[in-house]
Amino acid sequence: MYKNIDLALNVLYQRQLSSREQLLKEMLRVKMTLLELEKESKIMGDKDKLFQLMKKTTEDELGFFPADRDDFWVIFEALKDIDLVDFTLEIYRNDRMGTVISPIYLSSYITDRIESLQPKKILITEAEKHLSGLKEMIRRLQDSEISLTTQLKPMHILLQLAFGKYKNVKIRFESIYTGSLKDEKYDYIYSLPTFGHKPDEVGKTFLTRESDGIAVENMLGHLDDKATLDIILPAKITFAGLGYEKLRSYITEHFQVESIYILPDVTFRPATAIKTYLFAITAKSKANIEIGTLKLNKKDFEIRDKREISTKEFLSYKDWRIELLLADDDENIQRFKSSNVQKVKLKDVAEVFRGKSILKKDTSLGSISILNISNIEEGEINYSGMDTIDEEERKVKRYELYTGDVVLSCRGTAIKSAVFEARDKTIIVSANLIVIRPKEKVKGEYIKIFFESPIGVAIIKSLQRGTTIMNINHADIMEMEIPLLPISKQQEMMDRYHEELSIYKDTIKTAEKRWMQIKDSIYKDLI
Repeated sequence: MYKNIDLALNVLYQRQLSSREQLLKEMLRVKMTLLELEKESKIMGDKDKLFQLMKKTTEDELGFFPADRDDFWVIFEALKDIDLVDFTLEIYRNDRMGTVISPIYLSSYITDRIESLQPKKILITEAEKHLSGLKEMIRRLQDSEISLTTQLKPMHILLQLAFGKYKNVKIRFESIYTGSLKDEKYDYIYSLPTFGHKPDEVGKTFLTRESDGIAVENMLGHLDDKATLDIILPAKITFAGLGYEKLRSYITEHFQVESIYILPDVTFRPATAIKTYLFAITAKSKANIEIGTLKLNKKDFEIRDKREISTKEFLSYKDWRIELLLADDDENIQRFKSSNVQKVKLKDVAEVFRGKSILKKDTSLGSISILNISNIEEGEINYSGMDTIDEEERKVKRYELYTGDVVLSCRGTAIKSAVFEARDKTIIVSANLIVIRPKEKVKGEYIKIFFESPIGVAIIKSLQRGTTIMNINHADIMEMEIPLLPISKQQEMMDRYHEELSIYKDTIKTAEKRWMQIKDSIYKDLI
């Protein structure tokens, strides 16, 4: 199958048709012409008539054909017997441009779930994202009415050609980021919205401005009584503030979170490395909520670390960071949750901001030094060997570091933090670091100690928006809670920390010196 597709692609490449949009358009052109040929089969072998039929049939929808009659004949012959869906999946395979195509094992998992729920009226939004398993899904759900949506014109044509023949399938040219599907209700909705995009025109006011939040709110409005929405969302939905906090409140007030599962890191690669969750939200009330992790076992999903918590307990939390809920057996997290010590959000006791974006090619010999992740070693800043830039101080003043500032890595593979001490030069912070500048109620050293504690590390990890490569937003760190101890207690803790750290360093230094002496003595005995 793929050999034939490769041969067909070479035919298109030879005619300077190489972008995914061009490749898909010409495949659609051939399939639309082929469909029309069923009515006029007599012209099948006539190049001129076939060319005219193609122009009449396709150019209003797809635009002018970019070659001549002979070219179309060759393209037609190369593409006519190739499956439209298989061809589309092949040209979008390994796409790194952000075109998300759901893997077949996820579609299979969702199909199994739909069969268990037995809904009569189903909505699959942006159906082109599920092409890898859509044929099988429709085959297995023949007793249900299925609506497939897309907001992309070529994909609308594709869905019509591939699935329009099914009597139980309806193709809709709709956007899920507007007030669409008016007055329509469904027993089950499955959605994989675009992550983090801000649509220009949404037609109504939503609680959030970003596409994923809009999609949740919009789709919830189309749930029938006792219906279910399965939706895949980025990590920020579980902890972000402002509009997302309002959205979480809206969901818990008017609906019921049925389950939240963490999806495997590889699910949507290479299109995106954003950390994602599969949410099930229902109109029915439930006593308990399921949380856990979906793991890929060969070619199937299986649920791991599954837990049930009461809806009452779930609603008592300010956010939905299930990593912390799944780690409830951890002694440190239990102590933090149950502690009577006052807790405050960092934004209430510190200024939080991200550093300046500086490309490696922009560094040069200059008077302004740049603090980056690589300059942080074992919780301390190495002030030597920093990159520099040649820039006016006034232009980078907002990124300048001051004594007591805490720096926290927000990119990379490891969580690093340190406290800055001013030098006799201007030092600014790079965009790979977040700065926490404490106010009068907390000290920088105290914040850093909390960051590197087991509970601090667990909380920071739970704010991850990325998967393997860390991606933490400074706005999320602002919402992070820390215990607020009296300044005197903070100072006492800091003094003890530094005293013991000094003893530790001296011990290590002494041990290393002794070891070097012992080795030298042994080596001399060899001669």
